[in-house]
Amino acid sequence: MKQELYCVFCKLMRELGEKDPLIFHHSNRVTKIAVFFAKELGLSKNERKKLEVGALLHDIGKIKIDGDILNKNGKLTDEEYEQIKKHPLYGFEILENNGLSDEISQLALFHHERWDGKGYPYGLAKEEIPFLSRLLGLADTFEAMTGLRPYRKPFTWKEAYEEIERNTGTQFDPTLAKEFLRWMEKKDFESTVQSVFVR
Repeated sequence: MKQELYCVFCKLMRELGEKDPLIFHHSNRVTKIAVFFAKELGLSKNERKKLEVGALLHDIGKIKIDGDILNKNGKLTDEEYEQIKKHPLYGFEILENNGLSDEISQLALFHHERWDGKGYPYGLAKEEIPFLSRLLGLADTFEAMTGLRPYRKPFTWKEAYEEIERNTGTQFDPTLAKEFLRWMEKKDFESTVQSVFVR
């Protein structure tokens, strides 16, 4: 990464950490999971680097969301959820305006799209969603399930496995989901991934 872009990257990460430390740490964990998985899939070093930068900044749009909504423990109202759903658009705008490449900016834009077309912000389906965004969406969901949250207990690996299996072909790209499940079945999966989480 060029020095100028590196400074922009550091500035954005600092802003995210100041806005919400939980989102900052979530983004770091998602990134590690996504990059581990990308390496498991045999992706090139260049692809892994784009994924790493985009994953670290995938939730940067949340700096424009009201903190009371982000940190609400109870169920969101319809209006609040509509605000949350804008964060990919905000994130894309922030990254584009700060000189990040389209490929990296699109990771923020598309990480909540679903294979079945029921995601947001555009309702893209299947291969309309860029490959790295599909991979990031899977890593993001896995961390959301298995990471510690102040309002609920984390899923066990088994529970997360079953949830991914249940949503294969609907929420998740079936090929990627099957590869992720195959990775989870490997003996070294837990030792590789457990360092990401504070249990």
